Amino acid sequence: MLPRSARLRKKQEFEQVYQQGRRVSMEAFTMYGLKRNESSPPRVGFVVGRRFGSHVARNRVKRRLRAAVRTLWSHVPQGYDLVLVARDAAATMPFETLRQQVQQALNTLQRGGTA
Repeated sequence: MLPRSARLRKKQEFEQVYQQGRRVSMEAFTMYGLKRNESSPPRVGFVVGRRFGSHVARNRVKRRLRAAVRTLWSHVPQGYDLVLVARDAAATMPFETLRQQVQQALNTLQRGGTA
């Protein structure tokens, strides 16, 4: 579990990342990232829509995304707010592939690019 200080929880925080941040699209998710300041710890939020089905299916996708981010937590740059919006592939993709896509998205975001 990510600590409470490492999570985005308010709608206003998500909206700020959507509107002011950069977007990186991958097969399993779209990652939005907003650089705040260097000294603050990174924070992350997850969005899984109703198209995934029941709450059980949505929570499973969130758990998979959260686990992928947690394995790469030391690579998440300081001072960033991240929002991962799940796509259909996030539910069925092998976990290692999902983790690699999170790594790619983080690298692209750090370089300042938009894919």
